[in-house]
Amino acid sequence: MMSELDDLLRQKAELETRIQEVMAGQIDRLKLEFADLAYKLREIGGLPNAVESVFTDKAGTFNSYRVMRVKKA
Repeated sequence: MMSELDDLLRQKAELETRIQEVMAGQIDRLKLEFADLAYKLREIGGLPNAVESVFTDKAGTFNSYRVMRVKKA
């Protein structure tokens, strides 16, 4: 019985690790999409001022990629 429990716990740990890896990849992809959309919306004047200010540094430079910590595709 104990070996079955050990095996199940090992499987659970492996699944939890894999779930975290997949989530991290999904988050990175969505952050890049968000940065792209923010940049495109700003270009056409459709980005709300509150969101634009979050992506703009003290020098007045807009950079959604830097703020989202992703690299342009």
